[in-house]
Amino acid sequence: MQGATKPYELDTDVVPERLAAGPDEAIWFTDPGRNRIGRLDPTGAQAYIPLRTENSGPAGITLGHDGNLWFTEHAANRIGRVTPLGTVTEFVLPNAGGPAGIAAGPDGSLYIAENSGNRIDRMAVDGRVDEFTLPRERSLPNGIVAGPDGNMWFTELAGGRVGRLSPMGDLTEYPLPASGTPLSITAGPAAALWVTVPRAHAVCKVSPDGHAMTFYLPATVIPGFIAAGADGNLWFTEPTGKIGRLTPGGSLTEFPVTTRDVDNPEGNPEADSSAH
Repeated sequence: MQGATKPYELDTDVVPERLAAGPDEAIWFTDPGRNRIGRLDPTGAQAYIPLRTENSGPAGITLGHDGNLWFTEHAANRIGRVTPLGTVTEFVLPNAGGPAGIAAGPDGSLYIAENSGNRIDRMAVDGRVDEFTLPRERSLPNGIVAGPDGNMWFTELAGGRVGRLSPMGDLTEYPLPASGTPLSITAGPAAALWVTVPRAHAVCKVSPDGHAMTFYLPATVIPGFIAAGADGNLWFTEPTGKIGRLTPGGSLTEFPVTTRDVDNPEGNPEADSSAH
């Protein structure tokens, strides 16, 4: 991949929070400012689905194994489901906790990082919920992903750690060698988890046994949200308007996406995303 980009102009009042690829070749995203879910198809056509619960704070979104999009409502303590045709169903979580990240697990369930609740929830597609409280208080679990080892892995914003939850409910935490707040996590090459630590200008590679190594980036590079690409590399956002590409061996390339001013000129993705 050579890093060519194609911009899609969204409505002027849209501020997408998180993105997910849908089953319909479209990109689905949360729009917390307007309390709705957005859909962008490959032609650039947009559609928006308003949520019934006011000021619900849609945050994380993921494609479920049932072919629907599932999202968290951070401010309303709900999980939402939207079908590809736009039908929305909301599920109230049994206990308050500020649901943030969400990911589909290998068992067909949805796993939710409860930010202020200090736990991981497992929710079946019919709405049944199991709760797993983290061993350390106020860890602020945030990003979550299914790992290559069949477990769920998540970041702890306040703990400087990543956590692992087994299908049986066993929780294990691992400190990261890079000092700072781990923000985003993805399963990627080398059968590893890859975690961004923006304040450390670093990406950590974590093996399923918890061993971590760090790729320190130049001081001008602040990695934000990260995803594994189809080319076998890691791709991450930067608040300066660039996209970074990191090879499994640690080689970095940056690609400019826009030259306009950004809302966060200091380049701190945590300023907008630490609680979501």
